Amino acid sequence: RTAAVQAQLAEDFAGWGHYRQLFDTVLEVLPEARFVGDSTQTVYSGNHLVELDGARRWFNASTGYGTLGYGLPAAIGAKLAEPGRPVISLMGDGGLQFTLPELASAVEAGVGIIVLLWNNSGYGEIKRYMQRRDIEPLGVDIYTPDLLAIARGFGCAAERARDHAHLAELLRTAPSDRPLIIEVLEQAPFHP
Repeated sequence: RTAAVQAQLAEDFAGWGHYRQLFDTVLEVLPEARFVGDSTQTVYSGNHLVELDGARRWFNASTGYGTLGYGLPAAIGAKLAEPGRPVISLMGDGGLQFTLPELASAVEAGVGIIVLLWNNSGYGEIKRYMQRRDIEPLGVDIYTPDLLAIARGFGCAAERARDHAHLAELLRTAPSDRPLIIEVLEQAPFHP
């Protein structure tokens, strides 16, 4: 019975290697980071993959009501509460569109949060659930504007990570006085 459970877990987590590498990169550069999450694939996977020492380091809204948009304002609050600790907001492109104006609040407050923006041009997790259950995907392929250009318009630093080495460089050089939005595209070339 144990072997069957282990085999099922291995199968379930087989596709999560790129998430593991993403979190490993972030924690290598910012080992004391606090994570605040939205309803997004990085949070769902991180709930299972990330183990952090200490309390109050992993806040997310991916359970229960699945609140989209929570990550950005919650990250601003976390950074204001403890300015000396790095704060990473894990958000998807769909969720960020719920609270985009909060980027202006973050710039005005001078908070150097890092938004790790997982971009799959829609509600990818919901789409996959629908497809697995033979439901025709509806309302999940949303229009995704150029979120980096919008972030720059608010006064944020904004870059697309090309690979894990570039992600590490962006994390190391993140501004301390304004938000940095790092876009990670779900598809290649970021993921091998």
